[in-house]
Amino acid sequence: MPIHKIPGCNDDYDPEALTAGAALDTILKHAQAVAETETTPLREAAGRVLAESPTSPVNVPGHTNSAMDGYAINGDDIPAAGETSLRLVGKSLAGEPYAGEVDAGECVRIMTGAAMPTNCDTVVMQEHAQADGAQVVIDHENKRGWNVRAAGEDIAKGASVLSEGRRLTAADIGLLASIGLTEVRVRRKPRVAFFSTGKEIVAAGQAIKDGQLYDSNRHTLDAMLAEHAVERKDYGIVNDDRDAMREVLVRATNECDLVVSSGGASVGETDFVADIIGELGRLHFRKVAIKPGRPLTFASIGAASYLALPGNPVSVMVMFYYFVQPAIAR
Repeated sequence: MPIHKIPGCNDDYDPEALTAGAALDTILKHAQAVAETETTPLREAAGRVLAESPTSPVNVPGHTNSAMDGYAINGDDIPAAGETSLRLVGKSLAGEPYAGEVDAGECVRIMTGAAMPTNCDTVVMQEHAQADGAQVVIDHENKRGWNVRAAGEDIAKGASVLSEGRRLTAADIGLLASIGLTEVRVRRKPRVAFFSTGKEIVAAGQAIKDGQLYDSNRHTLDAMLAEHAVERKDYGIVNDDRDAMREVLVRATNECDLVVSSGGASVGETDFVADIIGELGRLHFRKVAIKPGRPLTFASIGAASYLALPGNPVSVMVMFYYFVQPAIAR
């Protein structure tokens, strides 16, 4: 009898197995974004998602300043041809501006980032000037406004600096610090529950009997989840018991946004996860045409997403990086 394939499937041996792409699309379609927000210190905001677009309370730069080391002048003193000599009346350093006014025929020694003196609108690079004591010679090739950064040129006061929904990077943190912010409004961290299943699984550090295995998957999941901005909640080891599994799924899906388990996802006498999901929520698929990792279950229970990964340790890692990680990002 010929096998009739269903949409999204590509496995001639198992027509119920979704392609990896179709499975991922299904997960991303049904994963619900966190809506709650909170305020967090800027130093703890890396990797978090902005809940609103911050606006700058200041101009950046905060004052009109020099973009070069050189001499601050009034553009009216630039000669139409040849050279002219200006009288040096002081200096302006970053953090120590020149306090006086600069009259016609005068100039001020200025350093990069220093505030422009009153009446000055141009900086002549030191390489383009000749200083001799209190006299500085400039030529006609300079232009008014050269080498000056206006206040607010990078960021204007009141301007939005980053978009809502952006995941904050190290550069973003520096940008927000540059406008004086110490905290930001972000989405709360997704809460992710994880647990292992199987009566043969034993926690590390306990005595082990014949036929039993130490639980490595839960530690692997914990370590992989630690690489993301999530709140992790470890539900331990759940035995192959219908009531125990139902209880932990009810609790985990009520308390968390995403639930991830390992083991108990294949078809066997004690693998009753699909039946419990049918009672509590909606089963989207049970198999993916990918090796390792075919028995992957995805379901929606209340507002939470549930991903039941295979028990094989390599499969757990493959499924996490290909399916769980994008679900967390969503």
